[in-house]
Amino acid sequence: MKIGIIGAGLIGQTLAKKFSACGHQLELADRKGKVAIQAVADPAGAEAVEVGEVVQDIDVLIVSIPLVNIPDLVETLKGKIASSTIIVETTNYWPHRDGNIEAIDKGMVNSVWVQQQFGRPVIKAFSNIAAYSMATEGKASGTAGRIALAVSGDVQQAVDVVRGLVDEAGFDALDAGQLEDSWRQQACGPAYCTDLTLTELIDARKKAKKEELREKQERAFGKMKELDDSYFNNVVLGNYPDGFVDHAVDINRAINQLPPRKNYNKIYSIIEEKSHLNIKK
Repeated sequence: MKIGIIGAGLIGQTLAKKFSACGHQLELADRKGKVAIQAVADPAGAEAVEVGEVVQDIDVLIVSIPLVNIPDLVETLKGKIASSTIIVETTNYWPHRDGNIEAIDKGMVNSVWVQQQFGRPVIKAFSNIAAYSMATEGKASGTAGRIALAVSGDVQQAVDVVRGLVDEAGFDALDAGQLEDSWRQQACGPAYCTDLTLTELIDARKKAKKEELREKQERAFGKMKELDDSYFNNVVLGNYPDGFVDHAVDINRAINQLPPRKNYNKIYSIIEEKSHLNIKK
């Protein structure tokens, strides 16, 4: 397939690299411009192009940018996306970054809001996994303990195509139903960035409570701020030293009363102690 990715951040770069390695033709764009992203496009096996060009003659468009920038992107791409192109969005709503979006604050599901901006069906995928796990935890199909990702959308044919891409990226793909129900994998519920297997992810989505998501998001962000600066520098820049552990996964697990990751019991306990994390709240 020919895949276009808008957003040359860690998720966009990682997906470009994975899909290029699978034999797909990749184009990568960012509002910084193609010259600025050439240095990250080349190692990913993607062609750097301008945002307005990335949608030409593609089968799948993956949008991996901050949610607040979606309306401007939609305006830039107006009339340029073919009706046959499947649009995938990886966004999550973070008010501390995106500001307050009234419709979402009043209860609209994040991805439903994104779909309304585009005025056509979108698929929500690659949104409930952190960049580090995306880059390092992919495994061959059939491998025991494989992490699962949720795929939500209202067009089954498009959902099936994207589930295939999730599998190629190294993860089990859960058909998570309609876009309206995708709040179950939003930040920071039990299905969000907790690195679960397929069976565990199904159970976690069932346990999600919409009214608790904002409070859990605030708690998780607060606990992450208590981590040292070197952790954030590594996460933001994608520089992962030997022995790096993404503590955000452990924080999200603790907040949602999920068991510690196998082989991470000690780290989980240290996080709980250092951040005074009350997992039973």
